[in-house]
Amino acid sequence: LKSASTNDLSLQFLLSKMASQRPALAVLLLAALCYLSVPSAFIAPRAANSEAVRVEQRSAEGLALGLGAGLLTAEPAYAGGVFWDEILPYSLSISFAIIWGIILGFVLLRLQEAFPE
Repeated sequence: LKSASTNDLSLQFLLSKMASQRPALAVLLLAALCYLSVPSAFIAPRAANSEAVRVEQRSAEGLALGLGAGLLTAEPAYAGGVFWDEILPYSLSISFAIIWGIILGFVLLRLQEAFPE
């Protein structure tokens, strides 16, 4: 009688474990079904002609040249007072806020220790 109840408990545990894995199994089966029914949905098909490849190469070259031109004309941070007007005040205020938050965190921790519930 004792072994029968132990077997029932282990069977119930196994069934509950399998029930918790059913949604994940359903999602995996659905993903496999989608992949098998439409294989080109996840992988782009190869280009039919070399003209498309040349157009892609030209557009990549144009993108690289445009980014390079933009980077060459940008001024450094210390030119024009940007460093003193924007970067330094923001960095100092953020540093102060972080340090002040750490100090307040320790103060609250000490207050919790001083007044236990």
